[in-house]
Amino acid sequence: MKLTLKQRQFYDKNGYLVIKGVFTDKELEHLDRGVYGAVTSGNCSSCGKVYPSPKTLYTVEGQYQNDPNLLRIGEHQAVIDSVESLLGGHACLSAFVSYLKTPGASGTSGDYQGSHLTGHCDYKTYQQAGSSLNWLFAIIPLTDLDNETGPLFLSPGSHRKSKIVPVTDKVSEVYRAQASDIAPLIDAELKRGDLCFMHGFTWHEGKGNDSKHDRYGIYLKYRAIDAPPGCGPQLFRERAFSVFSEAGKRFVPHHGDQSFTEARLIIDHGGSFLLLEDNANDWKLPGVAPLKKLVKESVTADVIGQLARSLQKRYGLDIPWMTYITDYCNEDGVRRVYAYHDRKGIMATRSLRSKFRWCSGKEIRKLKNNGKLDHKDADAIQRWETEGCIRGVGESMEQAKKFAH
Repeated sequence: MKLTLKQRQFYDKNGYLVIKGVFTDKELEHLDRGVYGAVTSGNCSSCGKVYPSPKTLYTVEGQYQNDPNLLRIGEHQAVIDSVESLLGGHACLSAFVSYLKTPGASGTSGDYQGSHLTGHCDYKTYQQAGSSLNWLFAIIPLTDLDNETGPLFLSPGSHRKSKIVPVTDKVSEVYRAQASDIAPLIDAELKRGDLCFMHGFTWHEGKGNDSKHDRYGIYLKYRAIDAPPGCGPQLFRERAFSVFSEAGKRFVPHHGDQSFTEARLIIDHGGSFLLLEDNANDWKLPGVAPLKKLVKESVTADVIGQLARSLQKRYGLDIPWMTYITDYCNEDGVRRVYAYHDRKGIMATRSLRSKFRWCSGKEIRKLKNNGKLDHKDADAIQRWETEGCIRGVGESMEQAKKFAH
């Protein structure tokens, strides 16, 4: 489905776009079966409440599913064509979620910065989807979102009130709009089978379910492939990845069944990189291993949090933010690597212990060639130096709420 110029202009101006009646009855019935199959089998999050408990939100996370009825919508041509047109190039899935609210379930919570009690913006430096600088929602309601069922409200143009500001020549941060900055929220008037695209910075609110039937739908988050989430992506399980067609697998580049077991940090000051002595004159990036058990609901934020706390406690390194670079898998699990651009020289001017050293790019390559530096660490540094990505800031939840803009 190719968007018209008028549709793209409407999205650019308002931060959302609704296309009516996109999906066939058969396609919607497949989605019904997928959502209810997960909810009734307990393959969802519900605070321990068995369906159909009243006043309950059931959250179905696609990354843990293996039902083609559900997951194949993530590569539906009408969705993908429009997503890549609006994002300006190749895209991938950051999150695949279905929410089902039984009668009496409440609406959305307010913004984490506290400026609105029920409306919010989903750009968040501690979320695996929301910390990208170029992402959007694709929303497929599976019930009519009327006044009783709970409309989706949007603030037209609110995405333009948040500002992307360079921190360094490699990384930018977002000054998020506050509720006082935005236009009043309006009803998007969504019906079953519609398709709504919503900019990642757009303020919105989902009302509670005051009807006598379930309120449910599909909420897909896509990002531009060159705009990785600042705090890093969540991994789709292999059983979910396998459901996608061969052509559709490109939309799920981050997948695997292993757990995160280690995290390391590139600290870059003017092209020099901080290394930690490993053993017998070997060197590595500073980090934390093994990671403690991660909080399932906020895995990526927890990885950053554990890394930041370990670097401060063990070495006295206070890292204000970091940005995701890549993951490496081995027999023990997944090593995640971040980077921090020490542009102001805060780390470079500190008196570090003798086990640390600063190395130029040339010295990094020499250490690698001599077998004195882990080749994965060297590869991560090269990626940081050469990849033309649109990188944003990643933080733990504690950091984000403490230093919120």
